[in-house]
This record gives sequence, structure tokens and C-alpha cells, in this order.
Amino acid sequence: MDPISHLNPIEREVCNRADLRHIPVAGNIELLPLCNMSCKMCFARMSREEMECYAPMKDWQEWVAIAKQFVKAGTLFLLLTGGEPFLYPGIEPLYQELRKLGLIVSINSNGTMIDEKIADFLAKDPPRRVNITLYGASDATYAALCGNPQGFTQVMRGVNLLRERNISVKFNCSLTPYNIHDLEEICNTAVRLQIPIEVGYYMFPPVRANNRKNVQYRLSAAEAAKARFRYEQIRDGEQFKDRVRFSLESYRNYFQTQDYKKGYSCRSGNSVFWINFDGTMSACSFTTDCQVDVFKEGFEIAWNKIQGHVENSCMPVQCHQCKKRLFCGICAAAAIAETGRIDKVPEYYCELTEHYIELLEEYERGMNDEAE
Repeated sequence: MDPISHLNPIEREVCNRADLRHIPVAGNIELLPLCNMSCKMCFARMSREEMECYAPMKDWQEWVAIAKQFVKAGTLFLLLTGGEPFLYPGIEPLYQELRKLGLIVSINSNGTMIDEKIADFLAKDPPRRVNITLYGASDATYAALCGNPQGFTQVMRGVNLLRERNISVKFNCSLTPYNIHDLEEICNTAVRLQIPIEVGYYMFPPVRANNRKNVQYRLSAAEAAKARFRYEQIRDGEQFKDRVRFSLESYRNYFQTQDYKKGYSCRSGNSVFWINFDGTMSACSFTTDCQVDVFKEGFEIAWNKIQGHVENSCMPVQCHQCKKRLFCGICAAAAIAETGRIDKVPEYYCELTEHYIELLEEYERGMNDEAE
């Protein structure tokens, strides 16, 4: 989860400097694991019974107390997620108090619960953005993937209510075998509504014990590579051909000149943190190598433990030396989620990247044949 993916250049520079100084400028709070849908691939969802056996939800006053601690440590940006955050009993007072602390708040939602009441509440003090996961382009797809035969209709209604109130919306989409057929229409929906969209072709394997079986619902490496290629074709339009040529030229001429360094290769644990609904804090939602109870330890101690662990972690040396890294999204979370270890190469990601490069090269050959 990236709470700062939509920043303007000035804010991004602030975050870049926070990275260098290890200031926790951005965070994610998973308010609850409950959801009104039952998406087959979900890594977070629990039933109420499972949640109560594992850990009860924190009340909103407890979250405000933790928020005061991380604001003091330098946090500016916060993403509220779940589960479905609009199911959280204290969402309104919590949101209001977080805004009073000066936090720039975004919200992740499946969009199906957004009605006039929620939209009016948000309009009083709009969030930076509401990120809505678009699981398909029809009610039939929502029924098959999410168990909600009215899901697409409900999402479109929620989106319209937010847009009528000038609340910024962004679409996210995670591709699975159950919605890959909707890819083009999902993108068309975003274009038609003039809403930015980010399509995820790679899906992390679930790291939580109760959802580990859900790995079967992600695309194969070859399918994910095709999905990435097709999405980039749609996204880039006429610029796609030039990007393919430039990317392959850079790949063929690549030579690693930088020395290997310890640490995560992303912002997680450097300037970004994640807190589970039970208070377990980590670098991100998929890293299990260092987890601290933030309610017992306090934010400052928890952050120092996580940041110190991240700084001394060793990602795979093979990945550092591999020129395929130009196309590869390998990160600490992927290595840990795929293999259980940060220093082990995630073979699924390697295979995905190899298939993707083959598709680029095949496309390049087609362009060259046309030119002759």
C-alpha cells in the first residue's frame, strides 16, 4: 500500500528527504479485517468470529492516541484501509480527529457502501483521495469474484456521489483469473469517467494464515506478464512503440555500476509504515520479518526497531546483479511473501519478468517486420 502515490512534485521531494533521514512521513492503518464482500483472492478479510478469536478491533480513541505519537515523529500522510473502512464503527470521529491533527488522509474502499450519508460526511472536510478498487466492469464479474451480484452498480453509484461533491477519486484494479477478461472495459470505464487508474498485474501471495489458500486465485506468471503488457499498451497508446524500443535498448546496454547496499529498495520501513488492525506494526502489509506491537511499545520504539531492521536487511544479491531488474518490481515484500525470506529470489516474479521481456521482444520484431 502506498499512501503517497498521488503526490505533487513538492510533496514527493519532502518524502524523498524523509527517506534519507528515515522520518516516518507516511503511514497506513488497517482499521479492521471485516468486509461486506468476499473477494476470492483477499489477503486481509476475516469473518467477525475469526477476528474476535484473533484480536478485537481497536476503538477510534486508541487510534487517535497512536496518531498523536506518529504525528510527533513527522508523519504527514495517512491511508485508512481495511477490510472495508466504512464498516468501521468509529470512522467519522476518527477521521475528524485525524484531520484536526493536520494529517493528509486518504481512504481505500471497495466503493459499494458509499451512500449519500458517507459522501456528505466526507464532503465537509474532503480526504486527499478516495481510492476505490474496481474489481470488474459488470455486476456479473463482481458476482463471480466478490460474491456481490450488484457490486459494479453500487460502485458506480458511490463514485458518482463522490464526484458530485468534488471529492477526488482514483481507481485501483487487481487482476485475477476472474476479472482479466474485463481489463479493457475496466480501463475504458476509468477513461470515460476521467478517473486515474492503476492496474495491478502482480498479486502478492497472502501471508496471513487464514488466507494463505487464496494464492490459487492469482494469475500464473505467464498470464500476469500478458496482463502487464496489454495494460501498458492501453495506457500508453501511441507512445507504447517508442517506450518498447527505449526499454529494450536500455536493457540490452545495461551494466550494473552501483555497489550492493543493504536495506529495502522501496520506502517501506525507510519513510513509510503499516499498522494491522490488531496493532502489529511493520514496514508494509506483506513484510513479516519484523513486527512490533505499537500499542505496547509505543510508536517511537516500534519505528526505531522496524527502521533499524530494514536498514540492515539483505535483499538477494542475484537481483542486484540481474539486468532484468529494469523490468522487475522486486521488493522486500515480494521476496518475503513468495519465499519466506528477504534474501531469497522470488521465482514467480522472475518468471513473470522473463515472460514480459519475451513479449516486448516479440512486439519489437513485429514492428521491425512492418518497417521493412
